[in-house]
Amino acid sequence: MRTREWLWIIVFSGLGVGGVIPVLAQNSGHGHEGYEATGRFPHSVAVADLNKDGHLDMAIAGSAERKITVLLGDGRGGVAANHSYEVARGPVWVTAGDLDGDGHPDLVTANSGAGTVTLYFNDGHGRFVKRQELEGFKGPVAVVAADFDRDGRTDLAVADTLLSTVLVHRGDGKGGMNLVAQYPAGSRPHILAQTDLNRDGVVDLVVTSLGQHTISVLVGKADGTFEEPRVFKVKRFPHYMAFADFTGDAHEDVAIVCAGDDTLVLLAGDGKGNLRKLAEFPTGVNPHPVIAGDFTGDGRLDLIVGNRSTKNLTILKGDGTGQFTRLPDVKVPDDPIVLGGGDFNEDGKPDLVLVFASLHRAAIYLGDGRGGFTPAVSPASRPARQ
Repeated sequence: MRTREWLWIIVFSGLGVGGVIPVLAQNSGHGHEGYEATGRFPHSVAVADLNKDGHLDMAIAGSAERKITVLLGDGRGGVAANHSYEVARGPVWVTAGDLDGDGHPDLVTANSGAGTVTLYFNDGHGRFVKRQELEGFKGPVAVVAADFDRDGRTDLAVADTLLSTVLVHRGDGKGGMNLVAQYPAGSRPHILAQTDLNRDGVVDLVVTSLGQHTISVLVGKADGTFEEPRVFKVKRFPHYMAFADFTGDAHEDVAIVCAGDDTLVLLAGDGKGNLRKLAEFPTGVNPHPVIAGDFTGDGRLDLIVGNRSTKNLTILKGDGTGQFTRLPDVKVPDDPIVLGGGDFNEDGKPDLVLVFASLHRAAIYLGDGRGGFTPAVSPASRPARQ
């Protein structure tokens, strides 16, 4: 069965404006049915078909437990197996990419505590048995795996919060990585993401700075290097970003959550890699993740923000011109630190994965394609450590 991927997608139940929708029941302790155990304080999720069975899987970095958790999907919205793999200290980020050119997605973690980046190579069956460490970092916090120079090989960009830089490594197609360039990223860079702001088919990078309350845009030059950063001021403590044409002018825009001001900032792109502030929208308290998509099926892009302190989701319904209307908040049982998505039950409708930092768990919610979703109840997973 062919896998259809929606990355960074969430859906919601649309009731009257101003209400609160209870989506998850809070059970005693950590025995939430349908929740999958992760490492302690999970901090990042990657969604991909890791074992090539046509079903979407998840890899989750457990920042306080030196491990990543791999949840193998069953294609019905559940989890067939739960495996964990040891990495270096402080894994705060995980991403997937084919590092050695064998057609199977490998995993990359940024280990802020150890000052290393771990490469875990896939054996073709969703098992990760070969491990390699990249050094030369001090505090890596985020990784992008993509082909920056269009040679068909996966490269890496790493945001290092202690070096205040983005380090670019060129891949050799066999799992080897060589440092080729470094770029300033502002004080305490935090989130690094890829997009194509000028729509030239070349990967651009955007990195947030917690210390300067800015984002820096690195426009790709197709040779594996990037232009010098273009810096744009936002609100306090910028975190996750979503990229799409929110205004309908055929230019890529940026939506970014700013935790210090409980705000989502919308930056309009000009198609050349430049951004200007268009609007701000209030969120819940201490927002972190944000996801864009047409969740109501009206052909217009919406935004959903996860709020850690108020333990809810802010729903912003877009009108296609850059304006958003706030719909009812969605109550969740704990602090959503990251959101991801895909068609986990393969019914052609986008589903959701929520990762809760303080519960040390993740959960899947199945979308109905009309803006509603319900939690999927997973069969008992089979914990195993490899």
